[in-house]
Amino acid sequence: MLNSGFFRRYAQQNPLAVKLLAAIIFCSSIITLLAASSQLYLDYQYERNAIDRGLKQIESSSLASIENSLWEINTEQIQLQLDGLNKLKDIEYLSIKAPFNEQYNSGEQTATSVLIKEYTLTHTENAKKYPLGTLRIVISLDDLYQRMWDKALIILMTQGIKTFVVSLFILAIFYHLVTQHLAKMASHARTLKVNRLHSQLTLNRSSPKTADELSDVVDSFNSMRAHMQIDFQKRLVAEEQLEQLNQSLEIRVQERTAQLQQTNRELQTTLENLKQTQNQLIQSTKMASLGHLVAGVAHEISTPIGIGYTAASYLERQALKKVDNLVEIAVESSQMICQNLERAASLVSAFKQVSVDQSSEQKRAFNLADYLQEVLFSLKPKLRDSDAKVKIKCPSNIMLESYPGSFYQILNNLIINSLIHAPETANQRLEMKIEVRVEDSHIYIDYCDDGIGIDAYWLHKVFEPFSTSKRNRGCSGLGMHICYNIVTQLLKGEIHCLASPAGAHFRIILLQSALIKPASLK
Repeated sequence: MLNSGFFRRYAQQNPLAVKLLAAIIFCSSIITLLAASSQLYLDYQYERNAIDRGLKQIESSSLASIENSLWEINTEQIQLQLDGLNKLKDIEYLSIKAPFNEQYNSGEQTATSVLIKEYTLTHTENAKKYPLGTLRIVISLDDLYQRMWDKALIILMTQGIKTFVVSLFILAIFYHLVTQHLAKMASHARTLKVNRLHSQLTLNRSSPKTADELSDVVDSFNSMRAHMQIDFQKRLVAEEQLEQLNQSLEIRVQERTAQLQQTNRELQTTLENLKQTQNQLIQSTKMASLGHLVAGVAHEISTPIGIGYTAASYLERQALKKVDNLVEIAVESSQMICQNLERAASLVSAFKQVSVDQSSEQKRAFNLADYLQEVLFSLKPKLRDSDAKVKIKCPSNIMLESYPGSFYQILNNLIINSLIHAPETANQRLEMKIEVRVEDSHIYIDYCDDGIGIDAYWLHKVFEPFSTSKRNRGCSGLGMHICYNIVTQLLKGEIHCLASPAGAHFRIILLQSALIKPASLK
């Protein structure tokens, strides 16, 4: 119990030494086993060779005499020869079996491991061989194996004792040279703290003539301690500087906070002023648009009303004079008054359509492709007079729930505009295309013609009220503005006038929610 407790404490305190001892014993044991195996193998081969040499000696010296004794039938001599051979080393039993059931033997077979050798005995006379029997020699291997086992035990015991003793000496040397110093290093390292870096590491040994591994470790350890001490001093200085910096930062943060609060209040005041200015600008823009709209309406309506007033005044003056051609003048003046009053009425009607009234038409479901054909059919008289052609490309399964009258009014305005702005050359036939597609959760309607196109000046003003380049042909400039209001307000979509190398190009974008069901397109 005392020894087991001592070894347990030693193993806990010196685990490296125990591992070294185990490694030495393990390696030495392997070497011992290999050496013992080699020695035993050589001894076994030597013993077997000795047996073979004994058999060869029997073959060369004894077989001839035994054959002569058998030929002469000298039983005493035969038995004497067998007994003599039986005294040889490792021979346990011999027997001779003659042709006439005569048998001679010597010894007794008791071994479990044996080597049996048989020889045929003959006598040669006048070149003729006569069989005399068979000599059977039984050699015991038990003694050989026992000798090998005894040698193995002796070798293992001597080598084991030698290995253990050498290991103890190596362990003692290792403890004296390394282990105790490692323990001193570990103890010194455990006592080191950030505020206790003044003591150096020294080992209890004489200074070596040349630096070794332990000296390098001690020097590195002390160098690390010195650097740690320097770093600790730097850290103290840095902490003091950081504390001062934090205090100054707190003061600066307070100052910046006060500045930011002041700036925030100024920005809030500026934002309120901007909002007021924005509202004023919006109101000014509305009033400017309204003034532009009213000026346009006044200009457009005042012209036919002025002409009608002039014609009525002229008719009144001629009637008072009672001229001879009063009837003709009355007819011409009445026609002029009617034409201009009709023009004023159409302008008022168009002006009323500028404000889209959603209550004027109810939503209903309709097939877009079929409805486009209906619109095209209603415009056939105008298209026939101008010799124009309209191509429609629309999937047949697009079902919408929307305002079909609005689509009619949009397409009617687009087609009429194309006819008005058609090329004036007689040999060019106007062609218009309407293409509908559904993609990316939107419905796209592209309207294109191959007319004279839209000038860059009018490209961004085409949807403004009273914007027209054909005012001399009676155009009011409200058609595209009405289309814009219908698409953006009633249909909740977008309409754009796109730049095109030839002709005009308008694109209407509607939300896919207008579809009754998102059927797969053909």
